[in-house]
Amino acid sequence: MKLIQVPHCVQLVTHVYNSQYYGIPYSNDMTPDAEKNPNPFARNHPPLPLIEGLRVVEREPDQRRLTRAYTDRAVDFIERNAEHPFFLYLPHTFPHMPLFASEPFEGQTERGLYGDVIEELDWSTGQILDTLRRLGLDRSTLVFFTSDNGPWLIKGAFSGSAGPLREGKGTTFEGGHRVPMIAWWPGTIPPGSTSHEVVTAMDLMPTMAAVTGPVPNYIAFDGHNIMPILRQEPGAVSPTEAYYYYRGRELQAVRWGAWKLHVPHRFRSIHGARLSSPTHPGAYVQDSIGLALFHLATDIGETRNVASENPEIVNQLQSLMARARADLGDALTGTEGVGIRQAGS
Repeated sequence: MKLIQVPHCVQLVTHVYNSQYYGIPYSNDMTPDAEKNPNPFARNHPPLPLIEGLRVVEREPDQRRLTRAYTDRAVDFIERNAEHPFFLYLPHTFPHMPLFASEPFEGQTERGLYGDVIEELDWSTGQILDTLRRLGLDRSTLVFFTSDNGPWLIKGAFSGSAGPLREGKGTTFEGGHRVPMIAWWPGTIPPGSTSHEVVTAMDLMPTMAAVTGPVPNYIAFDGHNIMPILRQEPGAVSPTEAYYYYRGRELQAVRWGAWKLHVPHRFRSIHGARLSSPTHPGAYVQDSIGLALFHLATDIGETRNVASENPEIVNQLQSLMARARADLGDALTGTEGVGIRQAGS
């Protein structure tokens, strides 16, 4: 594995003793600059730093330059390390709010500034893939392109769309967790292939580890190797029995096959919310859900609660949640998990 790309900084790693960093250390709305950040609730921070290595090279950088700067650094990194195994991690700052696009892309799409930002990210991805092809690295490089969460719908025209999915970022509905993922490895991953198997970002690290070589036994992964799915091997299925949806420390839902169970919890809803404008942060509406079972294969929008018709499925999923609580804990029920590990362990 040579490259993983996902859509607020660039981290470039060649060897464990030769890592490089260039980017901002946290979300780009964490700035006190009122002109760059109209949201007064997100201004309680020091000036936004642009960091190279361990050194601040600029404060409150012109964010219109970030996507191009990250792209140029990524291309240069690949060119300088073409003869060595390398790992490139490129999580772009955008489309996190506030949005900025460079001059060649600003005002170029029908979707406004959000569309301009996405167009520039598309250009950036193309530059990286073209570099891999030009250097003859495409058939020995695994590329992942994905996102960390669903759209920040409160931002209105400055956010993406969850399509038919319910709610968005910050919830445990499908609109908050389900995101597109593209894997690219010419000669290994069949072109144009698709899969409906469920995988998560936790699966990326063990997948890369499986590709690059043996992993010490003392390293514990929370995910699984999904190369059989990516290769479209016959009978390849999701290696995870159940998926647990946590919001902070609250276990709010579980998915088992096509079934998804929500336990009673409160959530922030976009329905009836006051959307943001360039000068106002907007406000969600607080809502709640009771015990609710959805069949995602026939109800991707989580609109029809079929818990009363399927008590045996509800019991099965509740048993899975009880097992997860015992391991990972759950603030909703006040359960302390016995399997919680320190970060990095």
